[in-house]
Amino acid sequence: MQPPRAVVVGPLYLDVVAAPLGRWPQLGEEVFTEEVELTAGGFAIAAIALRRLGIDVGLGTAMGSDGPGAYLAQQLLAEGVEHVGPNVRRTAVTLALNREGDRAFVTAGPPEPASMSRAGFDALRRWPDARWLHLSGRGSWAADVARRARGDGLFVSLDCGTDPAWLGSQAFREVLSQVDLYLPNAREATCVTGREDPEEAAAALADLVPEVIVKRGAAGVIACRNRAADHYPTRPREVIDATGAGDVFDAGYIAGRLYGFPAHQAIELGQFAAGESLGALGGATAAPPRAACEAALRHLPWPRP
Repeated sequence: MQPPRAVVVGPLYLDVVAAPLGRWPQLGEEVFTEEVELTAGGFAIAAIALRRLGIDVGLGTAMGSDGPGAYLAQQLLAEGVEHVGPNVRRTAVTLALNREGDRAFVTAGPPEPASMSRAGFDALRRWPDARWLHLSGRGSWAADVARRARGDGLFVSLDCGTDPAWLGSQAFREVLSQVDLYLPNAREATCVTGREDPEEAAAALADLVPEVIVKRGAAGVIACRNRAADHYPTRPREVIDATGAGDVFDAGYIAGRLYGFPAHQAIELGQFAAGESLGALGGATAAPPRAACEAALRHLPWPRP
């Protein structure tokens, strides 16, 4: 059985990932690291991870025809991910620095809201057979795209970067009012609700969105559906780079739901996929293919072709 198509809409970055850093450099100082990886970042991570899991996926984004854009276009083509959206002056680039199991980011050239709005509507027109939209929530444009998608009968999930001012705004709550599922990390859940305790934050978010999954890294996830909270621990994994692990979790969960898994088994797939992605630099670099997930999670109800 071929699952329905998913559409992913969000900003695209060329990620330059460096790891590990023993310490942050001082001004005028050079610090050496062991490895640097160039890879697709932003919402391309979820799109590539979904495609590796066997889901037909289309990516709506803004990309330039400059060097970073040409590199990313080649990566998407190699992964079998089609993309639509406006051509912009320059492609966004993010420098991700890894230290002590976490990352710091420096980004240049994020796309303008008008470009992302156009990318969203272009994607919905390009793939009218889609049943799921996974959307960036950074910008008021997302509310209009989500509203259109829900009107067309799509299930809409949302993820968003950690921007405290935006996450705490009324405009972001308007975006949340148009989605079916929100997938923040614990820090983002606190920014939205003001609740430091992840379980309290998840419960507060459940008043705003029908389904919430709060990602807590090594502490697992908290899922609230129909206002009932469930905890899902995860097994310890060696962390080479955590960049994009949350996006790979999103992809695993979405793939599981599209394959017809119940929510708790879709979470299990998401946790496994995210754990695998920690083993290499870059979010999508080590995102697992469906065959590897089937081999490790044989008890899940995988559909047969």
